[in-house]
Amino acid sequence: MNGALIGLVAWLSVANLQPGTELQYVGSLSQQAKTGESEVKSFSLYAVTIDDEKGDPQLAYYLEERGGGSFGWPERFGLLPLAGTASAKPRPIRLQYTHNDQQYPLPVRSPLCEFADKLTPQATWTEGRYTYVVTRKKNVKGREGLVVEVSSNFGPVQTMVIEPATGILLSLEEKIIIGRGDEFQLKLDLQSQKQIPSSDLDRNRASLMSLLSVQAELGRTGDQKVVELTRDQLKSLQSNLPQYEKEAEGTGWSRLVASIGLDLKQQKKRLDGVAGLEKKLVGRPAPEWTLKLTDGSTFTSDDAKDKVVVLHFWQYRGEPLNEPYGQIGYLDFLNNKRKKLGVRVIGVNVDERFANPDQKNTALRSMKKLLEFMNVGYDMAIDDETALSEFGDPRATGAPLPLWIVIGHDGKVAHHHTGFYDIKPDEGLKQLDDAVIEAIRRQKGK
Repeated sequence: MNGALIGLVAWLSVANLQPGTELQYVGSLSQQAKTGESEVKSFSLYAVTIDDEKGDPQLAYYLEERGGGSFGWPERFGLLPLAGTASAKPRPIRLQYTHNDQQYPLPVRSPLCEFADKLTPQATWTEGRYTYVVTRKKNVKGREGLVVEVSSNFGPVQTMVIEPATGILLSLEEKIIIGRGDEFQLKLDLQSQKQIPSSDLDRNRASLMSLLSVQAELGRTGDQKVVELTRDQLKSLQSNLPQYEKEAEGTGWSRLVASIGLDLKQQKKRLDGVAGLEKKLVGRPAPEWTLKLTDGSTFTSDDAKDKVVVLHFWQYRGEPLNEPYGQIGYLDFLNNKRKKLGVRVIGVNVDERFANPDQKNTALRSMKKLLEFMNVGYDMAIDDETALSEFGDPRATGAPLPLWIVIGHDGKVAHHHTGFYDIKPDEGLKQLDDAVIEAIRRQKGK
């Protein structure tokens, strides 16, 4: 990518904008080809200026995505500082787009430009590796703006129309390169602007503060791609949802709260489905299975007899290489600590490409890249989804991998967990380790 990095986070000097200035945009992402362009994603952006507790101006925003993948709702809203010193790390505005099975975060320029003081006819300046040139005036829906052309050493990157009196972005066209040189164009257009009455501004701000508190309590870093809540988190959020709905009524945050409500319903369905798989398997004999190890050998349910075995079903892919890497670093630590007690840990790379001779080597190279990067020491197996289906693929319930299975010496499933564990750095995979230790105790007491 190139132009998408411009204006990611900036300190803004904004003139003539009062708290409660509400802006609404529509945008699109289109892929460019010789035969023309095709829209692959659309989105809308809601933004409003507010003052923080110190009286410093901030820009609060919410992004709504449609098509081509998206971030979870906690990653689609946040605050950007407009002046002073931010009390917390700003959460930049970003889209997520899935291209060729890889997820790409695409930064979106702030609706308020960071160089309003430089906006004069024919002005030119340089910021980092980008050159900005004010080329002409342009009227956009009855508003007078200045066209700013942005370029790098590789050529034109962005074309913006900015209202000089306010610093408000009226329109944007941006060239973005994704993957192996595929060209896309991102567009953003201002649809409306209004001033929230002072009597309603406190309510708007109160709704936002409640939502930001939820975001912080969930421990979101801004990089997670999905929202997977624990049962306790789900219960807490569900009980507080009526309050959030009441606070957001009549404000620009109502659509965000509606998306939270929809996600909660989907979360509950996934958790109920996962609970059903767990209930079906735990305490019962494990299904018969055969794993093909990467060293050429096999490991079967018969080989697991009288052993404690941990199976970690996940998509071991080097691209995209996203945290938390399936928590395999913690699993490797557990393996090093427990293998002297006879525990066998096997990572199972679930990839349907293993069933296709033309794609198998590509899948193997991707796995090797990840394993070398993480320096994994436990055994690895490849699975074209056959072994996973024996244990119940959680993706069929809408839940994501990884799937963690502990099988005791008696051949019964002792532990079943879908998704990532809640981690404390000094404890690692404590829930999994506790299950392993309990299985060892039962083995010694047989």
